[in-house]
Amino acid sequence: MKLSQLLSAIGADCPHDAEITALTCDSREAAPGALFAALEGARTDGRTHIPDALERGAAAVICRPPLPDGVPGAAVDDPRSALALLAMEFYGHPERALTLIAVTGTKGKTTTAHMLREILTAAGYKTGMIGTLGAYIGRELLADSPNTTPEPIALHRTLRQMADGGCSCVVMEVSSQAMKLERVHGLTFAAALFLNLSPDHIGGAEHADFEEYRACKAALFRQCRLAVGNADDPSWPAMAAQVRPGTPVAAFGFAEQADTRALSAAPDPDRPFSTRLTVAGAAPYHIPLPGEFNAADALAAAALSRALGLNDGAVRAGLAHTSVPGRAQRLPVPAPYAVVIDYAHNGASFDAILSALAQHRPRRIIAVFGAGGDRPRLRRRDMARSAARWADYAVLTEDNPRSERAEDICSDLSALLGDLPHETVLDRRAAIRRALELAGPGDVVALLGKGHEGYIEAGGVRRPFSERAVVEEYFGVQR
Repeated sequence: MKLSQLLSAIGADCPHDAEITALTCDSREAAPGALFAALEGARTDGRTHIPDALERGAAAVICRPPLPDGVPGAAVDDPRSALALLAMEFYGHPERALTLIAVTGTKGKTTTAHMLREILTAAGYKTGMIGTLGAYIGRELLADSPNTTPEPIALHRTLRQMADGGCSCVVMEVSSQAMKLERVHGLTFAAALFLNLSPDHIGGAEHADFEEYRACKAALFRQCRLAVGNADDPSWPAMAAQVRPGTPVAAFGFAEQADTRALSAAPDPDRPFSTRLTVAGAAPYHIPLPGEFNAADALAAAALSRALGLNDGAVRAGLAHTSVPGRAQRLPVPAPYAVVIDYAHNGASFDAILSALAQHRPRRIIAVFGAGGDRPRLRRRDMARSAARWADYAVLTEDNPRSERAEDICSDLSALLGDLPHETVLDRRAAIRRALELAGPGDVVALLGKGHEGYIEAGGVRRPFSERAVVEEYFGVQR
């Protein structure tokens, strides 16, 4: 693509008309024909990497003013939003061929996105999905992603692959960081869904305070043609206030004024570790996941589907077939007890999954967990308190210790567990095997903290690790 055509997307002119063959915001990836976007990061300003990008052959640069003398490109006040528009143009506006659906909230984005994908698939739409677990066309993994919402270059490249692959719909998790960093700038979503908001992602390089966090979430609703939100959450009015005049708005929840109103959510008496959700005006929905938090996500997915005009049969079929890797995921094991993997890594998520498991009245809950290193110690306290409340036995082990020592983290947790019987097995593989050895008929072994992650991070190194593989190895299961 000619540089002049590319820069026209941001209203910029350039006397040079080089051929642009790639976009990058990483100077180490710059090569002949590339346009380098010098973005301001949490630690460094991308302008300092312009010489390196040029040395590697970059053909053009966008950056904050001034543009270096003699360098093709454009100086712009906001390189991040400019890059989003450039990526859109470079990949031929794939969004024009797609119905984009955004899901945002502190908790539940991944599960709700999976539910929506299943519903849309059941309704006959070939559906892409982008989020924490990667990018998918249908149920086939297209690419992993280091971010819940990819950076613009990766995002629009992925949307192009989805459009070319025959997708008509894409469900996308949109994080507050994505909004803050302009990753979805320029996109218009056919629908945006708000789940909930609670204090998180505050401090460091994320958000200055809760107000900024909420404002970033709310900004999404200026980019949608339909807004659906949780009437039971006190932050929904702040989201709805951003909706453009004339945009349809619908709400879900237990509140009487909700357009899609839940009447009850309880363990399904006919199916183990499943939930029955009853909604006004419909027969009960079956969700093959335990807990009220999963029922809340199903309610959100059903409400959005209704607002989009999808038929109830597709909603019912989609919800009934939802399975989310690492989210309340029950592994099929040849044993008289259950094994559940969940990504829970703070007190609130511990409470959610452990209380959900307790509702199904197992003989014992054996929890295997650690805590992430270089994270607030308050998390350790809250996780330990939750385990002490809901579990019957704990096996403490490594999670992602990062720069800390796993034994120090486990020692902290041990001191906080009070009277809960527990032991420490630092090697996570051995800890899982120990829990499986301890389990008996009617028990639940809950593997908490890693979820979908396929690694353990320690000392700056990520080593491959799969909890599912450890369990399958223990039982001699061949995949």
